[in-house]
Amino acid sequence: MSSATPKDHYVPQFYLDPFAIEGSGTNEPHIYQYMVDKIVEPRIKDVAGEKHFYTFKNKETGKPNRDIDDFFTKIESNASNPLKKIIQEETLNLTDEEFEHLSIFFAVLAVRTPGFIKAQESFEGEAIKEFYALDSINKKKLKERYKKVGISFTDQELIEQQKFILEKKYTVSFNNSRAYFLSNGLKVACEFAEWYYQRKHWHLLVSDSSTVFVTSDNPISIYRPIYVPPAQNAGYGNGTLLIPISPKYALLLRDLPLKQKVIKLSSQKVINTNKNTMQFSDNYIFSNLKSKKIFELYKSVGNKKFQKTNVTRMTWAPYIFMGPPPVPQEFLY
Repeated sequence: MSSATPKDHYVPQFYLDPFAIEGSGTNEPHIYQYMVDKIVEPRIKDVAGEKHFYTFKNKETGKPNRDIDDFFTKIESNASNPLKKIIQEETLNLTDEEFEHLSIFFAVLAVRTPGFIKAQESFEGEAIKEFYALDSINKKKLKERYKKVGISFTDQELIEQQKFILEKKYTVSFNNSRAYFLSNGLKVACEFAEWYYQRKHWHLLVSDSSTVFVTSDNPISIYRPIYVPPAQNAGYGNGTLLIPISPKYALLLRDLPLKQKVIKLSSQKVINTNKNTMQFSDNYIFSNLKSKKIFELYKSVGNKKFQKTNVTRMTWAPYIFMGPPPVPQEFLY
């Protein structure tokens, strides 16, 4: 392994290039990076990446392993030309192979970011706490469970322990969580690419004004289709997917087709799509423009809303996992 510390881009540079301030293909392209308190102007190669983000230890040898980075590099290479083709031609005139390459790229892009990993950590952690709480409602059973592992409590200590468990005011952490949740995400991504992404209907959204699409460090956001009830939260499988691909273009992937494949959006509708992109961001959004309106919108919308899992108990069932707050309902294009 090289002695240099690799910086792994969880949002690939070629994907961000069309959002560059001076356009793609320039030397050292820069981009406007929005945070909730300021706007900076970094080089694209310096954003959406972390050192050794894809370096994992081999279970048998303990040595660093970067095979997954080679996997991502191949996927990105296959997707680069089809993505450029859409932007240059303003059509979805792709071959089956090109659609397949882009499907795989987007499926993997959805699960390889820190935002996705944090969301999965939240879901699994809250699930563990909820199951533990449900299993601790009966004080007698709780006492017996502790007794089996050699732990004895006084009646008062047991009451305090039960209260601690039921209130769930603690955190659950995972060893090597990044490798664990990334591995699980990639397994799901393979299914998404084959069974969902390739079967969704693709539409190209075109900004019909000077208002630009923005993207983020968690680029793929979700809408709940109008035919999916609020109680059934939409995910990457049955949700409508929004993927900005340049300041002028975005992709919309739906289970049911719209009347047109290429859809021109008014300024307000572009703003509406940007709100969804912002809500799903982790720490940053990116744009080719330095705009006070974009900045104020990002501050008002906020981010990280969809990374924390909420668990709500219902009177008609022992429990129900609501997952992240219900994603916004898709507006008609």
